Amino acid sequence: AVAVRDSYGFVSEWTDVWLMLGDNAYDSGTDDEYQRAVFNIHGSMLRQHVAWPTLGNHDAGSKGVKEAFPYLEIFTLPKNGEAGGLASGTELYYSFDYANVHFICLDSMSSDRSPGSPMLTWLENDLIATTRDWVVAYWHHPPYTFGTHDSDTEVELIEMRRNVAPILERYGADLVLCGHSH
Repeated sequence: AVAVRDSYGFVSEWTDVWLMLGDNAYDSGTDDEYQRAVFNIHGSMLRQHVAWPTLGNHDAGSKGVKEAFPYLEIFTLPKNGEAGGLASGTELYYSFDYANVHFICLDSMSSDRSPGSPMLTWLENDLIATTRDWVVAYWHHPPYTFGTHDSDTEVELIEMRRNVAPILERYGADLVLCGHSH
């Protein structure tokens, strides 16, 4: 992480949007792991840039109940639409606008990914409502991968491909970014 941080700083002095694709703090997303893996390493960047995280399996590993994830205590995310987009009512998935881009953060880890679920209903309504030129969606579990994970055998990946990707395609999303498969 230090080498990546130092290399990035060499290339860019300013970052407009910093997306964190999950598994931000290994092994299980404890407060201490976030302190060591994120805040101690990226402290100077975090003082100057806004980070927009999504929940990964390692961020949620320390607790089985989503209300207890340290992730939700560490970050304050725009659940009420205060950064653009529609209010989701949860910090697990949200949207925001930056310039002419609408960003949508989804929760592939702990939220219901089935058709008609609150997250997918919100996603569709948010896509209908945006007037931005570009739409970028991001979450942790990729819909297509054969890296260190197999999108044909893991339920989170399968459900994101079957249930989320068609909604994004229907409304013309321009880019999807994911983590998980290293």
